[in-house]
Order: sequence, then C-alpha cells, then structure tokens
Amino acid sequence: MRPLGKDDPRQIGPFRIIGLLGGGGMGRVYLGRATDGRTVAVKTARAELADDRGFRTRFAREVAAARRVGGPFVAPVVDAAPHDDVPWMATDYVPGISLTDAVHDHGPLPEHTVLLLTAGLLHALTAVHAQGLVHRDLKPSNVLLTADGPRVIDFGIAYSAAHTALTTTGTALGTPGFMAPEQLVMSGPDVTAATDVFALGGVIVFAATGVGPYGTAEPHALMYRTVHEEPRLDGLPGSLRELAASCLAKDPGLRPTPAALLARADTPDRYGDWLPRPVALELRRLSDRLADPRSAHALTARPTPDGSPAVPDALLPAGTTAVTPPSGPPSAAAPPPGAPAHTPPGAPPTPSKSAARGPSRRRVLTALAAVGTVAGGGTLARALLPDDTGDDNGGGTAGATSTSRSPSPGALYARLPRGIREKGAIVVGSDLAYAPMEFLRDGEPTGADVDLAQALGGVLGVRVDIRNAAFDTLLAGLAASRFDLVVSAMTDNEDRREGRVHGTKTGSGVDFVDYLNAGLALVVRKGNPEGIDKPGDLSGTTVAVQRGSTAHAYLDDLGREFPDPPTPREFDSQEEIYADVSDGRSSAGLDDFPVAAHTVATRTGGTPLELTGAQLDPLSYGIAVAKTAPALRDAVRQALDRLIADGTYTKILRKWHIEDGAVTRAVVNAGR
Repeated sequence: MRPLGKDDPRQIGPFRIIGLLGGGGMGRVYLGRATDGRTVAVKTARAELADDRGFRTRFAREVAAARRVGGPFVAPVVDAAPHDDVPWMATDYVPGISLTDAVHDHGPLPEHTVLLLTAGLLHALTAVHAQGLVHRDLKPSNVLLTADGPRVIDFGIAYSAAHTALTTTGTALGTPGFMAPEQLVMSGPDVTAATDVFALGGVIVFAATGVGPYGTAEPHALMYRTVHEEPRLDGLPGSLRELAASCLAKDPGLRPTPAALLARADTPDRYGDWLPRPVALELRRLSDRLADPRSAHALTARPTPDGSPAVPDALLPAGTTAVTPPSGPPSAAAPPPGAPAHTPPGAPPTPSKSAARGPSRRRVLTALAAVGTVAGGGTLARALLPDDTGDDNGGGTAGATSTSRSPSPGALYARLPRGIREKGAIVVGSDLAYAPMEFLRDGEPTGADVDLAQALGGVLGVRVDIRNAAFDTLLAGLAASRFDLVVSAMTDNEDRREGRVHGTKTGSGVDFVDYLNAGLALVVRKGNPEGIDKPGDLSGTTVAVQRGSTAHAYLDDLGREFPDPPTPREFDSQEEIYADVSDGRSSAGLDDFPVAAHTVATRTGGTPLELTGAQLDPLSYGIAVAKTAPALRDAVRQALDRLIADGTYTKILRKWHIEDGAVTRAVVNAGR
C-alpha cells in the first residue's frame, strides 16, 4: 500500500480512503475503511474514462459480473456505483499477496501448496461458470493468496459465455502467455469455459516453476508459441505435469472441465496451514499493519520437516494419495479468512517496447495488463502465422486510421513523388501499441510519433493517414507500397538498412531519417535515496525489470561484470515495475527511456519517482523510407530540420516528456 497523493480522494461513497493499493491505465484501486472498521478495496475509473459511454457500459458489466459470482474463493462486492460521476466498485478486502509477488519474493511454491491453490481456483472457476460467465483473464496477478485460501479477482473482461463477441470489433482480450489459442486466433472456436481452464494450466506452471508455460519472451513471441508450440513442463513434478498438460491442450474440446477436475480434488475444510512459512509471515505483517477488526485471531501453520505446509489429498492423479506430514511446532501465524485484496490494474493501456538485444525493436506488446490485452484482430492473426504470411490488403489496418487536415502546399511539396502529390496524402504505417510514442486513445491514434508525423505532413503540404499494423509487418508493408513511411519508434540499424533478417537478405532495405535517441533509463524514488546514478551503482542492489525485455537482458549482461551482481525482480507489466520501486521493494527500475520518462512525469499516487543518470545504450529511432524513394527521404529530412528549427519538434517532445532524447538535426542512416 502506498500513501495518498494530493490528487487522490479521501472519501469514495461511504468509505474513507486510507491508501493507494495500485493503479493502471484504466483506473486506481484504493484501500478504504467502512464505518464498522472493515477494510475494502475500492476500484475507480480514471476521470477521463468516466466520460466515455462505452467504458461506463463495460465498467457496469464488470460490477454485474462480480456481483453474480459468490463463494469463498472470489472477492465479494460490498457496494458499487457504476453510474456515479466517477464509477467505483468496492470489494471486501482481506490481507493477501498476489501469486506474482509471492513467487517473485519467495520463489516457486511447493507441490502440495500448488495442489491446494489449484483446488481453490477450480472452485472459483466453477462459481464463475455457474453464472454463465467466462473470466478470460485468469493469471498470477489476478490470484490472491490469503490465509484462508486463494482468491480470484478482477472481472474487468469477464463476459457471458453466450455472448463471446469482443469488446471492440477485431480485438482480443487477455494476457499473452496465459491466453488460450482460441483467444488469439480470431477464426478459431468461441471463447468458452475451456478458455479459463487453459489459463489455469498456465497459473499452475507459474506457481510451481516461477515461469509461465511458454517461457519468457515478447508478447508476440508468447502468442506464437501458444498457438504453434507445446508448453514447457519439464520443471514440474509428475502430478502437476499431468494436470497442467491436460489443461493446456490446444483443442478446447480436449481440456477437462472444472467439474471433472474437482471430482479428483479433495479440498480441505480450512486453508489455515497451506502456505509456506515466509508467505504466511508476510501475510501476518500485512494484517497487523491494516488493523482490521476481523484480524483479531490468527491461523497457525504447521510445517512439514522441510518447512512446507501440510496437505490433504488434492488433485493428485487417480490412485495417488498425498503424504500427510507429521505434526510439529507451530510456525508463523497468518491472518484470518475473508475476501481478498483487490490487485490493482497493473499496466497502462499501452505496453512497453522491449525485445531481445540486437536488431529487433525494443518492445513488449502487453496492454491493459490487469484488465486485459487489446490487440488488433488482423494484426494479431498475422503475428501468429508461422511464416509471416499476412495479407496484402491494407497492411493490417485493424486499428484506427487518422487523417489530418490538408495543409497548404509548401516549398517541399513539389519534391514529393508524383503518387503522393496525386493522392494528396502520405500513408504512414505504425504499430499503435507503445506509449508514449504511438498508441490509441479513445480509438484514435496519438503519441509523439503521431504528432511528429502530422507535423511533417503540415510542412510537406499533404494529409497524413496513420495506419495501424503489427510491428513485424511494417517494413514488408513499406516494400509493398502499402505505406509511404514507417514512423513507429523503429531502431535504425544496419540489418534493416540492408534488408536483412537474422543475417539473411530478404529485401532491398530502407533508409532512415533519424529523429530521437532512446536507450534504457534508470528509475529511482524521488531524491535518489540510494545514490544510484550509473550502472556500477547497481552492484548488490535489487532492480525491477519487465520479464523478457531488453532491460532484463542488459541487467543480466551487467551482472556478469560485478562480483556482487544486481538481483532482478521480474514483472509482466510496466505498472508493476514502477509500483515496486515506489514501494521500496527494488532500489531501482530499468525500462525503455521513452516509457520511463513519460511514466515518471505522469504517474500519480505513491512515492514520486525520477530518472537518474544518462541513458544507457542509446540507439537512434528513425523514420523508415523505401530505398527506391530517395526524393521522399530527402523531403522528410528537410521537413524535420524545419520542425527542429522552428521549435515544433521540441514542443512535441516536451508534450510527451521525452525531450532528453532530442536530436539537433535530421540525419540519414546514422544508427549503429
């Protein structure tokens, strides 16, 4: 929990607000106190979203879904006002740790704890499905570990199984790595209860190994693996491997139902001794800090000789019996049963850009991490094809198209290729999934790259049409003349200039007009209490990074240079990184410069953050132009120089808080 900021409310409905549990692109989750002393988690929408009728409809649907589901393994709704000026929903709160945090802080859970976790989650899913709902976003951060068993939270994208139409036409909701194949392939089967069973299999693998069933990688890679590869189950013990494999079947018809799995489970009467000692201790400390009147009594955990909790027979393969551990001295007391803490939305509406080091773009395409991922349907389908066999009719324009007003022709207009002059527009390809550079807001393209493209169009005297496409298809679209330019925070490097992919010549290549320097940035708490200014200062510290990102790879490389290497804390979303640093769990965070700079400047609630030191490993972002269009390349370069000279360029960068990456003039093909 973080202290309230000056802009945070002190009262929501009947609840006094005492702290901030977290927040993301869709809203915030506060800790509130009822008049009788009970603690509640109050989820609110961001003010700018409250005016969106579509968002209000979805928020009301979430409230309705959460109210319909009952039982001890879900968070019960206490009160809600989806039609207030700022919509809110309060759920009962009991001290709980997300499965993500528990595994990050204390390592994978022992087998018997995972079996009990699975039993509780099966009961929760049975309750969800009994109401005709599909959760659609079961993942570690949506599972709370409490003293009285697991709790499933966040019904932000739950929907009736009888109405599987997506929230926005051609979009998919969920979290890569835990989404089922049918959620990813738009032409596949409908989303049903079997989708949640697939996600359950992923949660089992994560809980037992610390890694999802398809490893750690960019979201696009996780999506591809989910559809085309088998899950990685080698690290699971036999009983869990069989269970997870059945849940992770590609064909939803081959997955067992929750009822069938429950028939093999023997859920205990109480969960008082189910968690490992370190987790139970953390829960007790959390309960003591809250001083909730329901926490007056504590539950006692009796560990086995190896420190793990006692386990009844549960979810073992047919004919197998769990070993009952001997009794021993009581271990750490844990807080009492009740409804869970509500894990806050974990990520902004636009994801980070991270990838393996080298020529590929730095990006991690996760969006709406705690509420769901939104990805263009056509774009997503192409990303999942085995050999990039996307269609040629529009370059993956599954997202929005934005057209600027037609400016008066300027001096550079006559230098443009005839085709552009005849249509009076430049078509710009961009993957609108990376704030603050390019993303969708209220269905419209926005961001630094979008503003820059529109400004270039103004100087060149033509309209600018922004077309959304998957990042990996942008250069192919440029070569096929579907786009005139690509403006999408693309790194200028030799492979792209020469038309090589992984060393193999695949095309004629492109030219880049470089416009921004962007590397990695260190994020620390305001005032930099630990004096971290450069990579060497990270020795022996804990650093928050996004799983599978360039920052993660950089930190791993850095660790090999120190006798006391930094310890990474891995997360699936940006918001979790910044919350971890703000809460003091990590000494610093490491993220892409544009994301870090924008987040630090705009983030509210909790301990303020700041960037420290110079950018690490900076590279050049460039506007891509086909090699066959040198006249267009030169016109764009001159137009950019004009924007730099008249101050428009600086204003755009300041608007998005990335002015520290500014260039002093436009240069062609200067990237390394």
